[in-house]
Amino acid sequence: MFKKLACAAAVVGAVVTVGMGVAVAADDAGGVSVFGKAIYLRGEMDDCPWDKLTDKCLIKKVGEKVYMATAELKVDWAPYKFKFGDASWTAGTNFGYASESKPGIYDFAKGTPIKLNPNAVFEEVKVTPPHDGKYDFYLDASGDGPVVYIKEHK
Repeated sequence: MFKKLACAAAVVGAVVTVGMGVAVAADDAGGVSVFGKAIYLRGEMDDCPWDKLTDKCLIKKVGEKVYMATAELKVDWAPYKFKFGDASWTAGTNFGYASESKPGIYDFAKGTPIKLNPNAVFEEVKVTPPHDGKYDFYLDASGDGPVVYIKEHK
């Protein structure tokens, strides 16, 4: 099955295999597709809502196997829940926290990345920003498996 999906992704663009058997391909629009699908930051943020896909929330390649999208967060509206996913929440491109990262809460003070599961169902990652502002959400597939971490936008 993976070989068929990797071959299908190769038609779309260059394929890179990352941890947990996830193939990631560069999208001509500058975004990133996994198995030929655009991946978005999706959640409780006003600019990247669960139900509306926008180019602003399409993840972009920022390093070798590292992708990012930016969103505005407000302390008073926290905690925020979010995931990375394609338009249809397809298995293999539905990134929520992995079971070993339970309860999936990102802690800015520690800065420890949260392991992601590309076949998640309801495992939203939660985050409370230290203050109002823009934050960069990273999907990092450069290690043993995909992880998420968040940094203040500069």
